This record gives sequence, C-alpha cells and structure tokens, in this order.
Amino acid sequence: MLQVIVGSTNSGKVDAVRRAFARSFGDVKVVEREVASGVAAQPVGEECFSGARNRACAARDVAKNESLHADFCVGIEGGLLKLHGTWFGLSVVCILSGDGPVSFGTSPLFEMPEPIVDEVLEGKELGDIMIELSGDADIRERLGAVGYLTHGLLTREEAHEAAVVVALAPHLSRDVYER
Repeated sequence: MLQVIVGSTNSGKVDAVRRAFARSFGDVKVVEREVASGVAAQPVGEECFSGARNRACAARDVAKNESLHADFCVGIEGGLLKLHGTWFGLSVVCILSGDGPVSFGTSPLFEMPEPIVDEVLEGKELGDIMIELSGDADIRERLGAVGYLTHGLLTREEAHEAAVVVALAPHLSRDVYER
C-alpha cells in the first residue's frame, strides 16, 4: 500500500491529501505530522511556495527520523498572492517522492476582499480574521476563507484537494515531463 506523509495535522489538509492520492493510486495510507513551515505564520507571495516545500521536506525528515516508509511527502501552505494588481487567496502544495520530481500545484485563485488583505498585511492571520467574520472557531479546518466567500460552493478542503491533484501531474505523467 502506498504511504504518504503529510506535514500537517489539519484535518482538512490531511483528508484532502487522502482523497487526492486515493483517486490517483487506489489504496493509500496517510500519516500526519505537525511540522514547521519555516515562513511567516501568514505567508504572502513566494513564501506560500517556500512554506509548502519546507513542510514537504520536514515531512521527509520525520519519515527518516521515525523510520517510516514514505512513497510521497506532502506540504500544503495557504496564503495570499498578488497578480495583475489583485490580491488572491490560494493553497500551494509541494510533493516530494523518493525517486521522482519535486512538484508544485495550486488551488484555484480566489479574489480577496481589500479590507481582509489590509488586515493580513498589517500582521493578522487570515484564519483569525475568518473566525471573527464567521463566528466559526473551526473554519480553518474545512470551510476556510474560500468557502466563506463562495457560500460553501468551494471549501478550503476541496481547494487543497485540487492543488494536490495538479501537483501530482509530474508524478502521474513522468514520461511526458521527462521528455
């Protein structure tokens, strides 16, 4: 059975990884471990990609330190990214495999409201802002900002899953990527 180590204990991230890998490979065991991202608590821009990679690398280190078999190690980092003069929310996924490429994927980008971006840029975490807005102490796990802003049409967990799926492309289609 395929084993995946996820650098997070957030149930929405872990379940998203489990579903995406099961869709791709069938039976899968997902092991979750809390690891540091090595970036700001609320990543912005390139930090989102660095944080995802740092988490995947830390998951690989955990596997080595705990003598766990790991077919893949996954890191997920949410944050903000400015493109074309507009601030977007997104999830970034980094996947490491023992013999394959380091790969990245992102969730769909969703436009962030300016007042929320302003608070984030002043140092407040998006999750804390969303708890205040929604009154839901568990919003970080599954619904997230994207779920709140889309009225549940796309949840954070679903966005994470989409990011994992597209990050798997270089692993699923190695022959094309290695041409």
